[in-house]
Amino acid sequence: MSFKIDYPGSDLNKNLDKMAVKLGALILMYASTKASKLQVQMKMNRPWRDRTGMAKATLRATVSRPNDDLIRITLAHGVSYGIWLELAHEKQFAIIGPTITNESPKIMSEMQGILNRIKL
Repeated sequence: MSFKIDYPGSDLNKNLDKMAVKLGALILMYASTKASKLQVQMKMNRPWRDRTGMAKATLRATVSRPNDDLIRITLAHGVSYGIWLELAHEKQFAIIGPTITNESPKIMSEMQGILNRIKL
């Protein structure tokens, strides 16, 4: 994110860039905290019964920043049969899809609350 305003003798550009960096760091910190909570939540609420424990142990929620304008939380299985847990048997063993459906509106609402508190 970048701002450019030409006004002689003004620190506005520099201050806007600093604000953008700080806001990005705030959102990244929030996303990292949320990803950790989502990972624990998926492991606790998985609908299958463990046989080896691998499916549970390798559930992951990670945060990435593909570019300056995007921060992404990715939920994933770490086992090859994770796709079948999500899609087979009428999705009765799915955890990623339901977690996204249930938690994404809450995350967006919390994020809006953060932005409202800093009056953006």
